[in-house]
This record gives sequence, C-alpha cells and structure tokens, in this order.
Amino acid sequence: MVLVYYRYLNFAQTIYLLISALLGRQLVFFMKKSYLVLHFAVILAGFTGIFGKLISLNEGLLVWYRVFFSTIILLLVLKLFKVATNIKLKEKFDIAKIGMFITVHWVFFYASIKYSNISVGVVCYCLTSFFTAVFSPIINRQKFNLSELLLSLLTLFGIALIFHFDSSFQLGIGLGVIASAFAALYTIYNERLVKVYDSRLINYYQMLGGTIGLGILLPVYLHFFPVESIIPNWKDTAY
Repeated sequence: MVLVYYRYLNFAQTIYLLISALLGRQLVFFMKKSYLVLHFAVILAGFTGIFGKLISLNEGLLVWYRVFFSTIILLLVLKLFKVATNIKLKEKFDIAKIGMFITVHWVFFYASIKYSNISVGVVCYCLTSFFTAVFSPIINRQKFNLSELLLSLLTLFGIALIFHFDSSFQLGIGLGVIASAFAALYTIYNERLVKVYDSRLINYYQMLGGTIGLGILLPVYLHFFPVESIIPNWKDTAY
C-alpha cells in the first residue's frame, strides 16, 4: 500500500509541475490547494482501514459508534454555522434513508478488513466504480457507457485474480464486494441530494438515519455475532 501511494505521489507531482509551467499563477494556486486536499483525502481513506483493523469492536458496533458520534458532531456544525433545517419531515426521511446505504457499506467494509486484511478491503472498495457504471444507467434510466464498463472490468479482473489464487481471502473479498455495491448505490442517490440540499444538512440526517436504522438492527446482529462488551475501551475510543 505504501509503495502504491508513493508511485501515485510521484505521478501527481509530475502532473503538478507540468501544469505550473503551462498555466498562470492563479490557476496554479488553485491546483496546489486541490493537490493538498487530495493528499489529505488519500491519507484519511488509508487510515480508515487501519483504524478499523486496530479497533477491537466488531464491525456492527464500530459503525454504530461511528455514525452516532458523527451525528452529534454534525449537529454542532449545523448549530455553529446556523444551517437552516426547516425542511419537511418527508424530505428528512428521504435523506436519512440514503444514509443506510453508507452505513451498511461501512459494516461490510470493516467486516471485509477484519475477516481478511486492510489491503483486501481497500482493493475491493475500488469495485465501487464498476457497480456505479452498472447501477447508474439502470436507476437513472440512461444508456450504458461502454468505456466506463470496460475500464471498471479491469478492476473486477484484478479482484478475480486475488479470489482465485488465495482462498484464505474469499470471505473478506465477498464482504468487500458487497460493501462496494452499497457504496455505489449511496453515490448515485447522494448525487441527487447534493443538487438540492446543503451538504452539511445531508450528512447530518444521513448519519442520524444510520444511527437509528443500525441501532434497530443491532440487537439482532449481536444475537448472531455476540461480543463480550458493547462498550469501547479507551484505546478503541482514541482510534
């Protein structure tokens, strides 16, 4: 994973230097800012998997605490920035139910990591583009984009190689594939919401929906996957 990141870093630096030579200072400043944001996003995405592996809670409890604390923080953000929340109850419900897609995605994503390893979980996440290319035309009633499908199939081919040659990762890969399918559904439906509502409002109601929805399912989940304690220890809380 580290080797892949440094290869990406060298490639990105080369592109940035080329743009700097060809374009003006103002655009270069904008590119530099975007470049830093991209690096930060890559780091966050990488550490999400690492922390998921380190936390001792099972995937169901881990995700529930994640969406629960996210709901509290986002509520404070809405109050701090005085974001208007005066939308209809049906609209709130419509936003919240989309949050279950990302919540279920996280459950399967962390399960993939815990039942295999971080690399398998992250690699399977790349299948999101494949499922998006398949689901988006069906949901939005559009024509299939052949080039997107072909490029996405390359990722599917790579996953198939791992699945074929190492049977010890089969369960983790299967869970990771399901996770990426839910991530694709979330991406497609969330794209509609961001055109209408403030992103902070969307995130708040989606995390709230995930907290309530997963909270209802959690007793059943814990019945089939029992744990010694449902309370995170200090180490888990820190992660």
